[in-house]
Amino acid sequence: MTSIARALALSSILALAALAGCSTTSGTGPNVTRSGFDGARVVAINGHGNACKGMLCTGLGAHWNSKTPADAVLVVYLFNDIKAITGAKLNIDGQTYDLTTMQTFTNFNELGAATKESRKGFIVPLDLVRKITTSQRTWLRVQTTGGYAEDAVIDGQTDSKAYHALKRFLTAVDQGQG
Repeated sequence: MTSIARALALSSILALAALAGCSTTSGTGPNVTRSGFDGARVVAINGHGNACKGMLCTGLGAHWNSKTPADAVLVVYLFNDIKAITGAKLNIDGQTYDLTTMQTFTNFNELGAATKESRKGFIVPLDLVRKITTSQRTWLRVQTTGGYAEDAVIDGQTDSKAYHALKRFLTAVDQGQG
């Protein structure tokens, strides 16, 4: 193989890898466990980014417990910044939802971590997560001590890793019910 052929092959592989990395359908799968404390089935998915326009990016993750099957914890993320999250709102197909905080304090990633990350859990009806995944347009606004950041979870043809992560989360929740 000539050096030109190797260079072309390598550039093709790198281009495909770059495109795969940008795919909104990629990301981690849900973690399904059984609680040793009460035997509850627990489903969690890590935070995934929304359709962000810059380095400051919002995201969503979720937790569900079979002992409270009608509720979920929607974990709101602010990637690439350390700020206290003071509130969050969702606009789902024109209907605005103020999220109810589950915890007083904002969690931050560990000291020395490669990226900055702020996150806070909000109690929501599981049906609200379903509305996000069946909507045509959902935007998340994260209120912080420094203002707010907002990004689309889905907006028409523009979707996000968070949108697809929530779909994977619900599939795992539904597999254990009924």
